[in-house]
Amino acid sequence: MARSKKKAKRVAEPVAMPAGYGERVIRVTRAGKVRKNFWLDPTALKHAKKYLGAATEREAVEMALDLVGFRSELSAGAKALRGMTVSRLD
Repeated sequence: MARSKKKAKRVAEPVAMPAGYGERVIRVTRAGKVRKNFWLDPTALKHAKKYLGAATEREAVEMALDLVGFRSELSAGAKALRGMTVSRLD
C-alpha cells in the first residue's frame, strides 16, 4: 500500500499575545510554498523583525518579500500615471 507524500495543510489560527497587543493572526499555511535555506545577517533580520512588527523571523522575511512585490506594483502604477493630465474637481 503506497502512502501519500502530501502533508496536511495547516490553517491560520489566532495566537494569544500579551496584554496590550490584541489578537494576531499568523499565516502558517504551506500551500504554494517551497522550503529554502539561507545565511542571513542576524542584525539585519532582527532589525527587519522589529521594524515590520513581525512575531517571528519567518514572518519578517515573508513580510519583506511581500513589500518587494508591493513596491513593484506601486512603481508600475506611478509609471502608468506619468504624463496623465489631472484637472481640478471644483
